[in-house]
Amino acid sequence: MLRETFKERIKNEDKFFELFENEIVINNIQFQKQMSKILLVVYAVVLLSAKLIIKTFRIHPLYYGLLVMLLIFFIISQALDPQKIHYKKHRKISICLYFLLYLNLVIIDVIPYKEDIAGLFPIFLIMFALIYIDKLKVYIITEFILSAIFIILNVLWKEPAYFSKDFFAILVALFVSMSCATIISNLRIKEALNRYIQESLSKTAAEAEAKAIAANGAKSQFLSQMSHEIRTPINAILGMNELIIREYADENLLKYAHNIRSAGNTLLSLVNDILDFSKIEAGKMELYCVEYDLASLISELVSMVDDRAKKKGLSLKVTVNEEMPHLLYGDNVRLKQIILNILTNAVKYTEHGSIHMSFDYTTSSHLDINGSIGLIVSVSDTGIGIREEDMERLFSPFERIEETRNRNVEGSGLGMSIVQKLLALMDSELHVRSEYGKGSTFSFTVRQETRSWDAIGDFNAAYNELVESETSYTQLFTAPDAKILIVDDTEMNIVVARNLIKDTKVNVFSASSGKEALEITKKEEFDLILIDHKMPEMDGMELLWRLRSDEENPNHEKPCIALTANVFSGARETYKNSGFVDYLSKPIIGDSLEKMLATYLPEDKVLYTKEKKNTKHIPNKVVKYEDKVKEVTRMNDHIGDIREDYSDDEELYETIGMLMKRADITR
Repeated sequence: MLRETFKERIKNEDKFFELFENEIVINNIQFQKQMSKILLVVYAVVLLSAKLIIKTFRIHPLYYGLLVMLLIFFIISQALDPQKIHYKKHRKISICLYFLLYLNLVIIDVIPYKEDIAGLFPIFLIMFALIYIDKLKVYIITEFILSAIFIILNVLWKEPAYFSKDFFAILVALFVSMSCATIISNLRIKEALNRYIQESLSKTAAEAEAKAIAANGAKSQFLSQMSHEIRTPINAILGMNELIIREYADENLLKYAHNIRSAGNTLLSLVNDILDFSKIEAGKMELYCVEYDLASLISELVSMVDDRAKKKGLSLKVTVNEEMPHLLYGDNVRLKQIILNILTNAVKYTEHGSIHMSFDYTTSSHLDINGSIGLIVSVSDTGIGIREEDMERLFSPFERIEETRNRNVEGSGLGMSIVQKLLALMDSELHVRSEYGKGSTFSFTVRQETRSWDAIGDFNAAYNELVESETSYTQLFTAPDAKILIVDDTEMNIVVARNLIKDTKVNVFSASSGKEALEITKKEEFDLILIDHKMPEMDGMELLWRLRSDEENPNHEKPCIALTANVFSGARETYKNSGFVDYLSKPIIGDSLEKMLATYLPEDKVLYTKEKKNTKHIPNKVVKYEDKVKEVTRMNDHIGDIREDYSDDEELYETIGMLMKRADITR
């Protein structure tokens, strides 16, 4: 046991001197410089004072020898440079100096005082371990040699009576010195190694944190890039599908198109959930507050959920306090996302009955600050409900309650987790009341500033009027003299945008890259330019910057609109600050595109149309098989066969062909 302890100590000591060699040299030299200065000054002052004050005091010649030794010790110590001298060389010099200094101290403590007891050397022997840092064996060897010389001089020079007392004194001093050296050495080693371990752990933790941050950044970049890559074909499909819904009246075709829209929007929402969750986890999710109309926000929510609820036979009821202010200031995008997640969950987990969404407000207590309200939102359903023991798992990411029972319910398991985290950013939280088998109620209150205290009025009546006015598509305007440029690296996006506004008779030019767009803008002058944000080589931001920088370009001051699949809160302000006049999110909605064009095209070129309904096409379906049994099995035929059914309708035939090409489907 003792041998193992001794080996462990030697191992730690070697490690200590290996790790802190430079630091030990610096400490020793600095202390040695200070000590040599103090010893020389104090010793000289003591000698001079004794000579002047004590008339009978006689300075022994050996005292001058010690003074010379102290002077040499001082000069050499001051000349030592810790940056230039190696540890081993410093160690040899210091040991020699200390040895000679202590040897002088031994001689001066014995020779002049033949009939006196030695007093200096035993005391200074104890101090050696305090003033110099070295290995324990160095202390042992040095002090034993000095003690042996001291004892030999005492035996040869002093009377036996005084020698015995000095011998006892030196043994005590040697024991105390070795004990002090051992204790102090152990403390130094333990403290230094603990500090080294802590620094190593801190460094390791810092490196791990840096790697985690880098990995998280890489993950976020990957998810952002992948979400863009996934959104691009989805947006194109939904855009083409929008053209089919707008232009064709065939009932079966519209049924398929609505199913495509539903599936596409579901897929798009899943991609958005994953990206949003990644942003929240990385701490990159921020709130961007803008002025918004509450009635418009509620209308959008109802439009998004109403069709889906009706397909399941559910009634969607909306209750809005008629007295609440309609114009608010807050992050409307994230607020809509929160409510939509709750609403879609209510529809997914409700098989019979109804969904009830209500909006109210309060101005009491701490929420009545600087013209603000507490917007109270509540969503109730008559669905399956939640067990008490499952409440804690409700907000866990990637977890779904009663997985076996709800295995056919779509979703990623991120919705409620995102809702809770977004509400936390708004200094709020989601409250849940549920009775298993009877339904649930989700509610929250968020502070929103008011921009107008005009009442919202009867929302249901206003919404019904809006629905009736949008039963059929009518172009908002015509502008046959207007010219626009659409810049997008995806051909199908250009085709979708071009066809969405073809009834406006606007002259549409296109470019598939930033470089091509710059060349076109040098030759043609446009009234408006639509630029995709993310493009290879030269993205939309760089294209806009180059366009604005070239004063000779006829379009360098023309209004530019950003097209983006990565919609985020505060996007409009971000793009405006970058130089765009506005932005459009993908998939592009025809009505939104027309309204944007009407806003930014020159007024003298825009001719607003009267109430005139566009005629929808009814494609002539070519029936290849008359047999009714075979007609039923057509649902399983190849999409190429379905495309051939509409071969006499050129536009629809080309549209389906482009979708097949995008999906890499061959005939």
